[in-house]
Amino acid sequence: MAELLFPQLERPLPTLPSLHYTLFAYREELRRRDAPFMKMSTIKLHLTDNLILQTIKNIRQYDTIEIMNLNREITFKRRLTKQMRKVRKLEKLGLNIDPRKLSNTQDDNQLD
Repeated sequence: MAELLFPQLERPLPTLPSLHYTLFAYREELRRRDAPFMKMSTIKLHLTDNLILQTIKNIRQYDTIEIMNLNREITFKRRLTKQMRKVRKLEKLGLNIDPRKLSNTQDDNQLD
């Protein structure tokens, strides 16, 4: 059922180790002050993909609140993907801008 509703989610995920190790690696990167944005975002995207896939596989068991959470996760994934695309474009132009260091208003405008 989930495969029919969301075929794009069944794409191969980045070759990262198990979910437990990915969470561990993410926490370790968070401890670093100079954690690279793209590395952190790639890990976030992988974790969000896994969470979305697990939720969709068990969607019949969930109530309305959990479905709303799924919607928020999908929205977060789309915004993060857009932001990563924009950062890659800027990097190709030779601009190394970390979106985390921009103000919230600038960041919100960049995501749209």
